[in-house]
Amino acid sequence: MSKILVIDDSELISNLLNEALTAAGYEVSLAADANQGYQIAIETLPDLILLDVQLPDVQGFDLIGILKNRDELKNISIIMITGTHGQTDHKVKALKAGADDYVLKPFEMPELLERIAAVLRRSRLPAEKMSSTEPPPSYSRVESPEKKYDSLQDVAERIFTAPHTLSPAALPPVSLLSFSAIVGLSLGGWAISAGSTVKPAMIGIGAAGLWGTCVAFLVMSGSIMGISLTWREGGRLFSLASIPLLLKLLGGFIVALVTSLTPFYFTASPALFVKSSSLWLERLDLFELWTVWLIWTMVKQCRGSSARKAAIVAGVVWPVLGYWQSLWKH
Repeated sequence: MSKILVIDDSELISNLLNEALTAAGYEVSLAADANQGYQIAIETLPDLILLDVQLPDVQGFDLIGILKNRDELKNISIIMITGTHGQTDHKVKALKAGADDYVLKPFEMPELLERIAAVLRRSRLPAEKMSSTEPPPSYSRVESPEKKYDSLQDVAERIFTAPHTLSPAALPPVSLLSFSAIVGLSLGGWAISAGSTVKPAMIGIGAAGLWGTCVAFLVMSGSIMGISLTWREGGRLFSLASIPLLLKLLGGFIVALVTSLTPFYFTASPALFVKSSSLWLERLDLFELWTVWLIWTMVKQCRGSSARKAAIVAGVVWPVLGYWQSLWKH
């Protein structure tokens, strides 16, 4: 029995498709937005997705790219459904993104069922042909396909607009860039501040330790929770989630440049207004909370993860962030 995932925010359309597809012998799953659809696709691995163009969180075109960037989802057939007539560019955009067919609303159900059957037949042909006519490949000659990553510009935009659509497996290799930025901004802030008693070597070790320890705790806690996250993916995930920390370090650098004070007291925490604050009050820093939220949001997209597991992983990393930053102050 073929599995079909319907991603459409219209309850009426979803129920109509569910009834017709179930009657036709398909196993049907429903999702009301891109985030829910992405999670269900990872869990159920459907044979085909019926995808609406206009979704509440992300356009269908963008979701195709996200699905195609994940190894276990890239071969799933996709038929786009839209109520936008006369938009040829939409159809071209959908096909270029990787859609297998394009259907306009209102559609005739018999025609849609035939289109679904045709797409499913085409998707089975390559596998059937290989199994019946081609010998097993020689592993010594097989080359790994080139990894497809999201563009850095696209990822940077989605960090601020739709981080829940980021797949850790498709994040660009920015670990070295993030590591260098954290160390560089820390040392730069120290260099322009007056009267600092901390040696630059300690500042560099602290900044490097922050990055490395957070990645280690992120990956190891994820592994304990049964979340599929490699060290490379963990480094890239934390690198992008640490953008708020880079903004905090940049703010401290500017403060040191203007006032010559140490940059490591720059904070967006209520502790700024309290003479004797506790460690936990200092952890309410908005930059830290933003980073923790980004970690939670992106870890949810990993295979084997869930909102609860991601919350535990983010909760493990949060105190590590605070510990290293407290070392810088003292």
